[in-house]
Amino acid sequence: MKENMKNIKKDETKMLIISIIASVLFVVGIPLIAMFAGKNWIVMTLGIVFVVFGFYGSPLLWISYAGKRKTKRVVEAVVEENLLTNSEIAQQLSMREKDVQTEIYKAINKKYLVGYIYDGETIKLNDKQKPMQKLHIKKCNNCGGKLEQDGDKWHCPYCDMTFSKEEIQ
Repeated sequence: MKENMKNIKKDETKMLIISIIASVLFVVGIPLIAMFAGKNWIVMTLGIVFVVFGFYGSPLLWISYAGKRKTKRVVEAVVEENLLTNSEIAQQLSMREKDVQTEIYKAINKKYLVGYIYDGETIKLNDKQKPMQKLHIKKCNNCGGKLEQDGDKWHCPYCDMTFSKEEIQ
């Protein structure tokens, strides 16, 4: 579950940095145009590009950043606060239930919410995990390494020991 939050925080930080850069380029571009008009056309053109990108790009990037923050907050409500229905999340975050549903679908599609099943109203933990994900609780009695299931036996790839079900439970 920590991996879910790490991914969304990374994407949120990336969007924040890009938004700040676009805003700074807008501010830097204006003096470049004024200072180098008629003197250095390359720098002046660069200033124009900065202003155009900042003017048109900044608002779109900041809106995208706000969307990432909104999605992050919904994921936090699910992962950290254990709110599992649209109505609980909507009430906690002062959002409409339809918006919560949209954000949950977005989080699932972006793989910010992995290991959950969502039916459009309620989120549940997916207890039908791959067998390898359940093996981490089985440890070797000899070396403490993670055991791998081999039919009805358990095998340690580190010390090459094999155990029956009864020996490891």
